[in-house]
Amino acid sequence: MGCGTGELAAYLASLGYAVDACDFADSAIDRARKERPGTEDVRWLRLDIERDDPVELNGDGYDVITLRLMYPFLRDRSRVLHSLGERLRPGGALVIITPTAEQTPEQQRDIALDEDEIRLLTACWEQAERLDAAGLAVLVLRGPCHSDTTAVEKRPPTGHALTGALAVVTDPTGRVLLGRSTRGMWELPGGKTSGSEDFAAAAVRELAEETGLTAAPDDAYVVTVLVDDSHGVPRLTAVVRVVAWSGALTNREQKLFERWDFHDLHALACVGPVFTPAAQALDAIWPGVVPGLPPVHAHPLAVEPPPVPGEPSEAVRFRRQMAEAVVSGGWASSPPVRDALRTVPRHRYAPEKDLRTSYDADLAIVTRRDETGRATSSVSAAWLQADMLESLCLGPGAIVYEAGSGGYNAELIAHVVGPAGRVVTCDIDPYVVRRTRRLTTEAGSGRVVAFQGDAASGALVQHAPGRVRRERDHLQRLGHRPGLAGAARRGRASESYRWRSAATPGPSRSSGAVTCCTRGSSRTAGSSRRRASTPVPPRSSTCSAVSCRSASTTGIPAPSRGWRKLCAGRAMRSPPG
Repeated sequence: MGCGTGELAAYLASLGYAVDACDFADSAIDRARKERPGTEDVRWLRLDIERDDPVELNGDGYDVITLRLMYPFLRDRSRVLHSLGERLRPGGALVIITPTAEQTPEQQRDIALDEDEIRLLTACWEQAERLDAAGLAVLVLRGPCHSDTTAVEKRPPTGHALTGALAVVTDPTGRVLLGRSTRGMWELPGGKTSGSEDFAAAAVRELAEETGLTAAPDDAYVVTVLVDDSHGVPRLTAVVRVVAWSGALTNREQKLFERWDFHDLHALACVGPVFTPAAQALDAIWPGVVPGLPPVHAHPLAVEPPPVPGEPSEAVRFRRQMAEAVVSGGWASSPPVRDALRTVPRHRYAPEKDLRTSYDADLAIVTRRDETGRATSSVSAAWLQADMLESLCLGPGAIVYEAGSGGYNAELIAHVVGPAGRVVTCDIDPYVVRRTRRLTTEAGSGRVVAFQGDAASGALVQHAPGRVRRERDHLQRLGHRPGLAGAARRGRASESYRWRSAATPGPSRSSGAVTCCTRGSSRTAGSSRRRASTPVPPRSSTCSAVSCRSASTTGIPAPSRGWRKLCAGRAMRSPPG
């Protein structure tokens, strides 16, 4: 990284290495190619490691990664080191060559590292060796660059209670802003309220004072209020989501913070110590990204902020590859389903996972486990979700009830049914519902409603359109159990119903209708799509329009004979751990 005119790259090639020499400047790459024409083992790559998609880098990793005279110029140093560390092969080394502040004239010290910064960058490596040569520090780093995230406290506060606000800010690629404080922990922008100012105003003020970024009060939304204690003193923390900002990121309080970095969401589990309210605030916005947090009382507010756009260019590439894999496998035959796979950002509904894992078309991503370690909620494999969507035969304007929540599957449905449609999703686990609401708020269409309940009882009546309410009332008078699932329980196996609009007869894609709970499909590979009125045998104890998830546990039931036949020869995997 930072190959310049290629001296070091050419030397490494002479030692027998195959070298990828990267620099963000076209002029440097052009000069290197011109001055070193005989270096066949060197690939000259124009790459900005902080902003560009690193697709051209070797996917099998590297034995050595060097950053020569360029580390002080990085903005998000921790994120870049974390990303490069993940590209090291076992036993590999990351080598940083940099001027030191004590050997650099004062007017040039912005291109050098001081001892505190050197201590910080070497802290999270298993082995860190330092060599000094000609006024330069040569840092050789080996071992995982990950340190499990832990929630830590500051010194005991004074007073009988504390109130404050924390600002959650993301950049255009969806990365979140954290500051490395002089106390040795990561923190969100924020602080105590002043006088009678409200929480949103306090967060906006602290953001400007600490980072130089400015936000309008109308772009700051109080999402939830957290209540815990610090050393026996009650603490009230407002989590404020800032959806738009302007300005250049600077460290304006150098006595309190060493620097500010934007971090990938999937890396938040291994950044080391994080101030406890900040860690809990991150989990309030993206449930599950920081594991093992101490308990806290959360009081979500009814007002939801608008969706916050932004993703790295890598996500677009991985999403396109996933969609093409599903389409080429024959699981997505209709244009609406194909377009949904290419459009809905799957990684934003699994923020604790890296992009490659999120967009693996064959991978089911576990997002919730019970106390025994059994998976109780997941983002299903993309090919399976596509096949279920095709089985539903949905059309524009359809209203869909989903049993078993998560967010991504519901947003796929919302994309297929379009602006006139709606999705109502239910889960029995309050954590899954909270996570679904937050993630669909962050990245969703605004057409998904999540609520907590037993999926077998169907959707709450206030979520149903008028015609379905009337049918529900009629069925209830006949003795059927209330709910959109319409499960009849009169001493026999429960049955399920699909309501269709009177204006939508026949087997065509439903439009302006409620596509409600069906018992799943016995459809096997190669069979034709069933008529909506055709009875289908149960394959699980679930009433679901789109997925067979247990009505009582939101778990993943064993596949029926039909699904085993459908999935024959198709590996269904979940990530390690």
